[in-house]
Amino acid sequence: MPTTKSSIIVIPNFGGRRLSPGQTPKKCLDWGTWDCDPSREGPPKGKHAYGKSFPWVFDMEEKAYILEGSAVLTSDDGEVIKLVAKDMVTFPKGWSGRWDVESFFKKKYAFFNKGERVDESSEEESEEESDGASDDKINEKRKIVEEPDETDQKVKKPKV
Repeated sequence: MPTTKSSIIVIPNFGGRRLSPGQTPKKCLDWGTWDCDPSREGPPKGKHAYGKSFPWVFDMEEKAYILEGSAVLTSDDGEVIKLVAKDMVTFPKGWSGRWDVESFFKKKYAFFNKGERVDESSEEESEEESDGASDDKINEKRKIVEEPDETDQKVKKPKV
């Protein structure tokens, strides 16, 4: 039976004995992956976060399946919920509070709007470019403009 706290819905031990630890339910295979390492500090990089404790606001509904680790979430109104491996979680749009990550935490996740899954492919493309995607892929997205050089010949230069 689902447990509800701070409007976060948790279904513990999702999949029961059919799923071994670290295994992903079929419906979550194409979801994004996010992790947080509490033993390191620093700014997030792509879908990797660092630090033991941080504030968070869910600006969209998110569903997540916890693959490993544990974290305690405390809402701004003081309600506390603990997430562990094999929990299926729904974070409602607008939830805000603090994450306290107890051990390396990894989840599969997807965003939803009024029950429909929201595609984040455009966000992933931006991250690929900033994480060192090939120059060819980046240059395809740049506009090429013709500018004369000192010899009065037209040279193609990317407009950034």
